[in-house]
Amino acid sequence: MAEIKGQAHPKPSGHRRNRALLLGGALATGILTLFVIPVIQAVQPATARTSARTTGSKATKSVLKTPQASPASPHVNVLSAASLGPLETIVQTLNNCGPSSVAAVLAYYQIYRTEAQVAAVLRADNSYWGMSPVDLPAYAQSMGMRALVGYGGSEKLVKLLISSGFPVIVSQYVSSSDPVRHYRPIEAYNDRTQTFVSADPYLGAEHTISYSEFSAIWAESDYRFQVIYRPSQAKLLAAVLRAAGWGAKSTYGAAIRWEEAQIDTADFGNVGSWIWYNGRIDIAFDEAELGQYAKARATLVTASRQGVSSVAIQWVSNEIRRLQQA
Repeated sequence: MAEIKGQAHPKPSGHRRNRALLLGGALATGILTLFVIPVIQAVQPATARTSARTTGSKATKSVLKTPQASPASPHVNVLSAASLGPLETIVQTLNNCGPSSVAAVLAYYQIYRTEAQVAAVLRADNSYWGMSPVDLPAYAQSMGMRALVGYGGSEKLVKLLISSGFPVIVSQYVSSSDPVRHYRPIEAYNDRTQTFVSADPYLGAEHTISYSEFSAIWAESDYRFQVIYRPSQAKLLAAVLRAAGWGAKSTYGAAIRWEEAQIDTADFGNVGSWIWYNGRIDIAFDEAELGQYAKARATLVTASRQGVSSVAIQWVSNEIRRLQQA
C-alpha cells in the first residue's frame, strides 16, 4: 500500500506506523489462493479463463504504444451493472498492494504470477511508498501484454472499462476514515446499489465501495488508474477512452502541472516523503508519454542530483528509449 500520488503524509509513528506498514502488508483479509472460473456478466466481450497455472520469470522489456482510436473502433456503452469477477483475491504482504493487484489482473488473463514475482520487478527499488507504476508498461510488454498508466480517471471511465471487459487498478486511499495509500483492482459495479466492487488485497474479496466514497478517496491520487490488456484489445480500449472523454495529451499535461504543484508544497522539503521520492520520476514519465524526451531526460538528471533511487530513474530511462524506438 502507501502507493498513491498526492501530497505525501509523513511516515507514521508508533502504532500508526505499524498500522500503515501492515496495511501495505500481511494484515489483510481475503483468500490467498482463491481461484474460480469467473464470467463477465452483461459484458461484451466475455473473457474465458481456465484453471491451468503457469509460472514465469522476468523478460526483456520492449516497446509499448499508447492505444490509438481509429474509424473502425467498436462502439461501447455504459451498462447499469457489470461484473468481471470475482477476480482472484491475492492477499498482500508488506507494502505490496500494487504487485498483488497486478497479479490479480494478470490472472484474469490466464497469466499467473505470485505477488513476490511481480514485486521483484515492480518494486525493485524497495521504496517505502510501495510500487511506482512507471515500469508497468514494460513489465506487461515482457509477457506479451500492454498496459496504460493513466491519470484523470472518472466514474464513467471505470464503468466503461468494466463493461468492456477490462479490470482496472485504481490508486486510492484505503477508505475515507483510513487515509493510507492503496492500490486495488476493480471488478464490478452496480448502479442500483451505487457501489463498485474490488478484489481488495487488504480488505478482502468482493469489497464494496460506494460511488461517493470511491470518488472522494481517489481524488488524492489525481485519479490515477492502470489498465493491463491484450494487444488484440487495443482498438476496444481506444474506443472506451474516447467514449469516456479521456485523452493522453491533455491528461498527461494536466498531470505534470499537478505534480509540479505538489513539488511546490512544503512537504517536498521532507527528504523521503512521497512527493520527494516520486514527484520528478512521475513528471519525467509523463513527459516521455507526451513525446517530450529531452525534457524527460533533463527531469531525470534533476531527480538523480536530488538523490532519487537509480532504479526508478532507470525505469523511466528505459521507457524513453522504448517509446523512441516505437
